[in-house]
Amino acid sequence: MDTTRFDSVTLGRARNSTELTRLLEKQIPESEVYIVKPNWYSPNPANYTDSKALNMLLDALDGHIVVTEGYSGDRHDGSLHLICRGEKVDWRWLLKHPEWSWAKENGTWNEIKQQDKWFLDYYGFTDVINEHDAEYLNVTDEIWSGRTEEPEKIKKLVESRFTPVLHDSIYGFMPNKLWRLKGSPLISYGRVKGYGGNYPSLSLKNLFGLIPDPYRSWWHGPKDRDLNRNIVDIAKLYAATFKLHGICEAFSNFTVNNPKGEVKVPWGGYDISQSDGVVAFGPSLIELDAVICSLIKVDSSKVGYLELGCKEFGAYDKSAIVEAAKASANWFTINEVQS
Repeated sequence: MDTTRFDSVTLGRARNSTELTRLLEKQIPESEVYIVKPNWYSPNPANYTDSKALNMLLDALDGHIVVTEGYSGDRHDGSLHLICRGEKVDWRWLLKHPEWSWAKENGTWNEIKQQDKWFLDYYGFTDVINEHDAEYLNVTDEIWSGRTEEPEKIKKLVESRFTPVLHDSIYGFMPNKLWRLKGSPLISYGRVKGYGGNYPSLSLKNLFGLIPDPYRSWWHGPKDRDLNRNIVDIAKLYAATFKLHGICEAFSNFTVNNPKGEVKVPWGGYDISQSDGVVAFGPSLIELDAVICSLIKVDSSKVGYLELGCKEFGAYDKSAIVEAAKASANWFTINEVQS
C-alpha cells in the first residue's frame, strides 16, 4: 500500500472504504464508541466533508458512532437570514453582540435547525448516518438548551492539564451527552483546505466548529486578534476530555489559497486542485497539521494556532516537516498563484 511516515503522521491513499479501513487498522484505539467531528462549515465546493468521505470513515470504525457538529450560519440553502428584533444582522453585527438568546425569540433557532436538516438530507448525510446506525449530535442545540456539564467541573479538568482559556464561557460548552462518553476516541475529521493565508483549515481548526455560535465572528475578535487563542482553547476542552486523533482527507480534491480564485466566498476566494485518494492521520493534531502544511506549501511556523498549540499540546518534529516538504510533489499538485 502506498504510504509514508513523517514521525507520528501517516500519509497514504484510500479511494474506497476497504482501503481506508486497511490504512487505519490498529492506528485508532479500539473503543465501543467513537466520536467523529466532520468539517461541515459550508457547502461551498471542496469545502466540506462529503457523504462519501463520511461513509468511508464510518465503514472503517467498529463501534457505535456519534457524529457531532455545531451550527454554521454559512451552511444553508441560500434562504437563511438572521433577524434580531426586526432587523437583519450579519457577522459584523455579531462581532459586537456575542449573546444569542435573541435567536429563540423570533424563530431564528428553528430556522437554523431546518437549514441544518436540509444540509444533512440534501447532501446525503442523513442516509449515511442511518445506514451505520450512528447518532447525530448538534452541540449548539445541546448548549443552547442548557444540557451541559457543570462549567466548574470542566474548568478544573482543563486547567489540570493546560493553561486557563481566554474566555471562561468556553468551559460551559461541553454537552452532557458527550461528557458521558469521556475517554472515548474523538476523531477530528478534517479537510485539506489551504485557503485563508495563515489560517489553513485542517484537523485542529476543525474543532473550532464546536463553539456553538452559528457565526463565530466574535470569537475571531477584531482583525482576527483572538482567533488563534480560541481555536486552541476549544481544542483544550476536548483534548482534556477525549482521546483526540486527527484524520485529514483530500480524497478527490483540496483547496488552495487564492484571494482571486475560481471560488468566491465572503472572505475572499480559493482554487480547487484535484488529488488521488490522499489522506493523512495521526494522534497529534499539531504535528498532523504541520506536516500537511508542508505538503501544501504553507509555512507552519506562520500558522499562529499551531505555534500556540505547540505550547499546550507539545511541539512537532521539525525534521518531519522538512521531509514532508521534500515529498510534496509526490502527493499534491499545486499551481502557484500568480500575483
